Amino acid sequence: MRIWDCHSHCRGDEKGDDVLRAMDQAGITRINLFAPYPRPRDGVFYREDVRASIDHVAQVQAADPDRIFGLVWAEPRAPGMVEEIEYGIVERGLRGVKMIPDHWSAGDEMLFPIYEKMRALGKPIQFHSGILYGFGDSSQYCRPVLYEALVHFPGLKFSLAHVGWPWIDECIAVFGRFRAAAGYKLERCQMWIDTCRGTPDAWREEALRKAIPFCTMERVMFGVDGHPASLPEYGREHIQKDLALLRNVIGVSQEQIETFFWGACERFYAE
Repeated sequence: MRIWDCHSHCRGDEKGDDVLRAMDQAGITRINLFAPYPRPRDGVFYREDVRASIDHVAQVQAADPDRIFGLVWAEPRAPGMVEEIEYGIVERGLRGVKMIPDHWSAGDEMLFPIYEKMRALGKPIQFHSGILYGFGDSSQYCRPVLYEALVHFPGLKFSLAHVGWPWIDECIAVFGRFRAAAGYKLERCQMWIDTCRGTPDAWREEALRKAIPFCTMERVMFGVDGHPASLPEYGREHIQKDLALLRNVIGVSQEQIETFFWGACERFYAE
């Protein structure tokens, strides 16, 4: 069975061949690999750091572009971000954009040029949603309901990670809002659910039991939320946990399992 990990982070020291080897050891066929976060220096974001981040993930992707889908990390406070997105996607062949709200939220006007560029390019955005462990007190900017602002950008595809945990119901309700905006036509709905970890084991069954019937399996993607070096152990562990949960506890069909592990993400990245 093919496995597409929709959510993996670069640390900045990866080599393409090492990433492919780790994927093979984990049994992962394809991966969405986010560029390293271009961290601020003394509170300031620099365009050259964004460019270096893009070039790193593009070099890793070049090892096998059919298996490694590199994404630009878009920080809206960085100068020239819209132009750097175009550079990453058009010139370096990256597949989309990763964003984590950090003292800005999805409805802030400074993001609108990014949304317009992504809509023009026909590429998706993968957002963090839910409680945030790594960026200080930023969780207030990551609640799923704040992404309702993207309804003003029809046609722009996006995903919300972690099923919005701990705001699982809120995340699923936001999906319902976007399905309604699409005239209840699933194929026109902008939003996907990225189920990468963040939902601890105690909440995992609840999250999938709710997301699968309401959002449909076609919009619910498997993700690990590790980094390439962690995949042989961490990725394999979570593949097996989710497979056992879906097959033996929730009781979905093999076809649905294959959609969860591959087909939903394939639809997300379809042109």
